[in-house]
Amino acid sequence: MENKSISLNIHAEGKNMVIAYLLWWFLGWAGIHRFYLGKTGTGIAQLALTAIGWATAVILIGFVFLAIWGIWWLCDAYYVQKYVRESNQLAGLDGSTFTVSTQKQSSNNLEQLERLHALYEKGVFTREEYEQKKSELM
Repeated sequence: MENKSISLNIHAEGKNMVIAYLLWWFLGWAGIHRFYLGKTGTGIAQLALTAIGWATAVILIGFVFLAIWGIWWLCDAYYVQKYVRESNQLAGLDGSTFTVSTQKQSSNNLEQLERLHALYEKGVFTREEYEQKKSELM
């Protein structure tokens, strides 16, 4: 019986493209993606356009503000990736790495050591080979 052991190494640096786009999609109406990317001034501007637009929508002028915000929001779909790269370059960061490695192992090391010792006692291995294989298992 063999078990698979999976080693997972995640090293994240800087701004993440996926997070930036999720913020753009779900909270873009408030400019949250711009706050995340360090563009606080334009984030406040997007939030203000949305708030003023909804507050004045009753007198119809608000739809102009909402239209301006909507066009800006759509343009950000293109610019978010550029802003993420710029932010990471300014910080001197390379982005994120993600590696997965797998190893097959026997059910446990104790069983392997017992089998190895049994083979050594039968004379299959010399003392040096036995010690070497034993140290590999430990």
